Amino acid sequence: MNGGAGKPDAVFCDWNAGAPASDEVLATFVDIERRCPGNPASPHTTGRRARTVLEDSRQRIADAFGVPAADVVFTSGGTEAANLAVLGLGDADLPVYASATEHPAVHEPSLLRGVRPFAVDPTGVAQVVDPGAPIGLVCLVHAQSELGTLQPVDAALRLAVARGIPLFVDAAQTLGRVPVQPVVAGGAVVALSPHKAGGLRGHGVLLGHDLHRRLRPLLRGGAQELGLRPGTQSPALAAANAEAILRALHETTERAATMAAMRATFLDGLQASGVACRVLTPLDNSIPNTVMVHFPRVDGRNLVPALDLAGVHASHGSACSSGAVQPPRILRAIGLADDDARACVRFSFGWHGAVETLCEAGARVGAVVAARQKKN
Repeated sequence: MNGGAGKPDAVFCDWNAGAPASDEVLATFVDIERRCPGNPASPHTTGRRARTVLEDSRQRIADAFGVPAADVVFTSGGTEAANLAVLGLGDADLPVYASATEHPAVHEPSLLRGVRPFAVDPTGVAQVVDPGAPIGLVCLVHAQSELGTLQPVDAALRLAVARGIPLFVDAAQTLGRVPVQPVVAGGAVVALSPHKAGGLRGHGVLLGHDLHRRLRPLLRGGAQELGLRPGTQSPALAAANAEAILRALHETTERAATMAAMRATFLDGLQASGVACRVLTPLDNSIPNTVMVHFPRVDGRNLVPALDLAGVHASHGSACSSGAVQPPRILRAIGLADDDARACVRFSFGWHGAVETLCEAGARVGAVVAARQKKN
């Protein structure tokens, strides 16, 4: 594991921020982009050819989740899909029932409607109980992006059904890691972020039963996506990410086993280093690829670039908020003081690469952290 000139080969441990696209996905994108340059909304032959690819891709995703094609909405990414759901579902005059476990793409638009918060336990699990007050929408992330904690979606579904209101589930981190189809089958509206599962950036999916009848558009300016998301669509992105989504669904069990082995091997290497640390992720109730580790007496914001120099690419938290001055909101919600929250680093693993490299990565992390703890 040496990159030459004394520089170690990098080990990528930030798959929750984005995963490398597969060769098949890239090939699909290039093929469609070359063969179908037209606008899918154009009435001529070139436009109709592009439209056919777009709708075939939509149908493939719809079939995989058991929903009508009209209930699959393409967006510019998971963030837009989440915003569209939070601001476009349920009674807009009533607050959202959500928790501090939510990604900023859900949390921040929820603030525009008002939020009634779930309580959160020390492992990051939302405590789903009826708030006993008016609510217009329930939001619950499928797996929390920093800790990786799996959330009680079944309980949220029961609450939403009992209240007669929609449930929105952000499944950005679970596609290809744990089964997602049962969440849709149970009645939830779900957002997918394909680039976290081997797809391409700049494209997201919102889907759910009867979604096209229940959803209000956020943007104006065109009739694309049944008027729910105006703007020129990309057949190439739709086709490539349909391929990525179907592969992720088909390979979920295999990928999960590989990622779990990656995580376990990394933790073995970290433990063997003897460095002082504490695992915050509940390993028995989380997506199999994620671990948040607390390193006492170390500032995680400074540790991340130090690890980069050592050839370990990790993060302080969600890529959408990693530049924030404040520590990740979820760490404060589970009771960590700011100094302790800043002393945490998230490591997330994928389904490619040699498992044994993760033991070396864990050892590198231990060595870097131990040197900094010794100074403090």
